[in-house]
Amino acid sequence: MCCLIPIVIVDIPSHIRYNLSAKLHDLRVSKTRTVCQFLGIYTQNQIRNTIRKNADWINRVSERYHIPAAAICAILQKEMEQINAVDLAADMIVAAKLFPKKDSSTGPMQIFGKVGLKAINFAVDKGLAGYSELGFPETRRLDENKQSDVHSVWKHLRSDPRANIEIAALNLLSCAEEMTGRIDFDSYSPDELKHIFTRYNQNTSAVTDYGNTAYQYYMDYKKDSGEELPL
Repeated sequence: MCCLIPIVIVDIPSHIRYNLSAKLHDLRVSKTRTVCQFLGIYTQNQIRNTIRKNADWINRVSERYHIPAAAICAILQKEMEQINAVDLAADMIVAAKLFPKKDSSTGPMQIFGKVGLKAINFAVDKGLAGYSELGFPETRRLDENKQSDVHSVWKHLRSDPRANIEIAALNLLSCAEEMTGRIDFDSYSPDELKHIFTRYNQNTSAVTDYGNTAYQYYMDYKKDSGEELPL
């Protein structure tokens, strides 16, 4: 199904203009790339640099919530590969509050405000973290049906890359429980991991290309770190 996208005049940063030029060259070299890959604004080097820059934080999040750093890195890489100019425009629309659009996937892990809010409440309910630890007041529960709460979470996700990564990891834990009925990354089979990664991106019970690709990235990061691979 096709949908109309509001036209927004965006001053594209120079590094994005350069990357789009590089994408044009890549497309001439390899015509098998998809439209989404062509539109992506981050190169593989930039994605790897983002992961390196946040490596210490990713490891801290991994240790705190008992989720493999490789899983966080896999989702981070997959999401950044898919960020395009439309995503940036959507963020600008939500930030400006000029159109009916109230939420968008934002930050390096591309989380919607409402999804992030649910992940925060999930963490609080499970005793994994408190609101104050995640950047919000302890005075009341965040309400997913209250637009001001959703927007508050969205702004936090957009402005703080560390918060974006941490709350994304909590969302991944929520996906894991939803798809397998338990939270134990040491016990998941390859098929379960593919379902978990798919669920992060889409509400479906079938494994998608996203889930398969994220799983391959996960395996690569596990191998690079010397961790034991799932059988």
